[in-house]
Amino acid sequence: MPDLERKYGNAAGRWASFGPYYATFPVSFAKEVVSSMSSKGGSILDPFCGRGTVPFVAQATERSSLGIDINPVAWIFSKVKTSPTPEPNKLLDRLDGLSAEVSSSDKQAVNEFQKLAWSQNVLGFLNAARRTLNWRDDTIDRTLMAFILVNLHGRGHDGIGNQMQKSRAMGPVYALKWWKDREMKPPDVNPYEYFHKRICWRYRHGVIGSDQTSEILCADSTQALPNLREERFDLLFTSPPYFGITDYRQDSWIRLWMLREGGALPDWKKDKAMVSKDHYGEMLKTVFAESSRLLKRNGVVWIRTDAREYTRKTTLDAIHEVWPNRKLYQRCDLPQKATQTAHFGRESSGLGEVDFVIPGKRPLPFSGSSWEQL
Repeated sequence: MPDLERKYGNAAGRWASFGPYYATFPVSFAKEVVSSMSSKGGSILDPFCGRGTVPFVAQATERSSLGIDINPVAWIFSKVKTSPTPEPNKLLDRLDGLSAEVSSSDKQAVNEFQKLAWSQNVLGFLNAARRTLNWRDDTIDRTLMAFILVNLHGRGHDGIGNQMQKSRAMGPVYALKWWKDREMKPPDVNPYEYFHKRICWRYRHGVIGSDQTSEILCADSTQALPNLREERFDLLFTSPPYFGITDYRQDSWIRLWMLREGGALPDWKKDKAMVSKDHYGEMLKTVFAESSRLLKRNGVVWIRTDAREYTRKTTLDAIHEVWPNRKLYQRCDLPQKATQTAHFGRESSGLGEVDFVIPGKRPLPFSGSSWEQL
């Protein structure tokens, strides 16, 4: 799949990186783990699925999967990546139909951030889409909303708004100062032409097809997993949130506004799991314990986490508590570029990520890696 991702030569290649998101698995890494630690026809669980790389790779390699994420933005990216509408012409018709929904009030900014973030025509389009798209229940509307979220902000000409980071929303005060200091104005793009072009490009080779199902839940895994009774998975493959690094409300506040899941300005309320050490540790233990209950006998466990001391140790302690009698290995994945912890000015430990693996009866992959049994 790495060559597919680079060349975009078929459906899998064009959809593989759909959905900019903070702290994601590289597709090539996910494919290596899925291919080596499960078999075709198998089933994979990712209770912190983010933009859906693991469910997507599972589907593309003929495995079934269940992905769960608490962030509605992540849910849309994952859901559309694995099951977009297969009818791009209907999607384009829905896009064109939004023009009739735009009112004069839709074009009026409600604060200074909106005034400098988007042109009046783009803001009118966004407000009409916010009001009319039934992204929760309608596949066509959800797919169109996903395309809007992907391009809602981005660097240079990579989005429909003024220059911002693509994967993670910046604070309004920071963004306003940046734009004003550089006298930057929002691009006056035609949103219908803009999205028409991108939809046609993405669908050029169709969508990935598979006999295997990918189910995506928008939920808190600590609450969703206990309700599962009959699923039995071959592989638990996930990367929990890194302590003190990610907060989906902050990271996604502009996209949450677009979904009417947040206000026109952020409230900066912290997710307790990200700021309370006790809460964070209990969250990991709960999710791991419930996942263990759903794994098959000798099922594989692959957990990637931050190499910083607290996150690493807390994750390791939770693994030991849930799987005390199984052989556990670790390896450090040293980054070739800035790690997730270094994103947006946050200092990196330089250690990269750590993989904790319970391989069951399967050989450890990534030949040449330095595996250590714990």
